[in-house]
Parts: sequence; C-alpha cells; structure tokens
Amino acid sequence: MTVDDHDVAGFQGLMKSLNLDSDQFQEYDQSKFSSYDFEQLSNLKLEIESQLRILFNLLQQKYGASMETNLVTADGFPRSDIDVVTIRLIRVQIIRLKNDYKELLKVLDSKMEEEFAKRKTELGDDQAQTEPRSNQQKPNIPFAQVKEVIAGGPAESAGLKERDLIVIFDNDIHALNHNKLSKLVERVRAKPGEKLQLTVKRNEETLNLILNTSVKWDGKGIGCRIVPV
Repeated sequence: MTVDDHDVAGFQGLMKSLNLDSDQFQEYDQSKFSSYDFEQLSNLKLEIESQLRILFNLLQQKYGASMETNLVTADGFPRSDIDVVTIRLIRVQIIRLKNDYKELLKVLDSKMEEEFAKRKTELGDDQAQTEPRSNQQKPNIPFAQVKEVIAGGPAESAGLKERDLIVIFDNDIHALNHNKLSKLVERVRAKPGEKLQLTVKRNEETLNLILNTSVKWDGKGIGCRIVPV
C-alpha cells in the first residue's frame, strides 16, 4: 500500500468531515529528524503517538475495522457493508505515520546517548540513572489486537477482551521488535508457568494486565488469538 497525493488530500478532507482538526495530522520529513535536538524529538514522538491513537480508535470504534480487515469480497469487488474508502484512507495514514515513527525512534536512540551524557555532567551519575533509557524510548502504539478470547483460559483470567490492542508485551516486546508477532510466541514458550506483564489499550483507556501462563484450563496456549495491526 503506497501513499500518493490523492490519499493525502482525501485524508485531510476526511478529517474535516469528522470535525477533527486536519492540521493536527502533519506531514513529516524524515530527513530533518537528525537536525532536531532530544527535546524536539521527544515532543515529536508524543505527537505522532497521539495521532496514531486517534486513528486506531477511529478505525476500530467508528468503522469496525483493523489493519487486516479485507476490503473486497471473495470475487474481488469492494465490500458494501463497510466504508471501504474511509478505512483505506485511515490505514494509509497509519502506515505512513508508523514509518515516520520508526525512523524517529532510530534518531531518538542516537540522541539519547548525547542527552544521557549531558544529564550525567549536569546532575551526576546517581540522578542521571533515575530515568532508565528503556523507559524513555518505549513505543506507545499498538502492534497487535486480541481476538477470540476463550472462556476459562489465561487470557480471560488476565482480563483481556476481544479487540483489546496490545502496546507492550512482557515489558519489552513492542511495535518495533515483535517480528511479526513471533517474539510473543517465543516468549510464552520460554516462560511456561510465569506471569507476563501486558500494557493494552481498550477504547481510550490504557490498562496494565498480568497474563498468568500457569492458569489451569482444558485448552492450549494462552486462550486467545492475537493478530497484527
């Protein structure tokens, strides 16, 4: 899926039709990221995360779709039961923003070393260590969605619900390193009987849940299906 001028113009028109400020959804020049300082990059990170939250919520709550929803019928015609044009515009914008976000985090990571050295000089070693690097750069965007939660399974016991969006899995698996969800499977297999911390988004709410893989039940796995977004 590629982004062209028609997509951009269509998206801006869509935002206005939904009474959303189209100026809030910016076009980013990735080549300029390296010229920004740490504070500017951090603010930009929050800005892109905010846009992605709005778009994911629109896609899921208003249009009942995900990044994987088929937009055509089995015989190749556009589906009539969903707003195909709008869903496509939102998904194209999400893809564009996720690409910008990934590039921004790469630059932010390099700037982190400079910022850490600066704080170390200004505050001393002890205070500089109070904000671990891993906490400063963790992505805050969903990378997977929960489907088909089975009664009595670990997922249900953890409080997971259908359509929950996973942001962080077991503290360190996120949008930039899940490797098409294979890291989740590997982690669950590597930690049988352990408790895994999850950060999920449900509508506008962010929840921290504990997935206990030692829960006794009649099925296999964690008791739900997880798909990429």
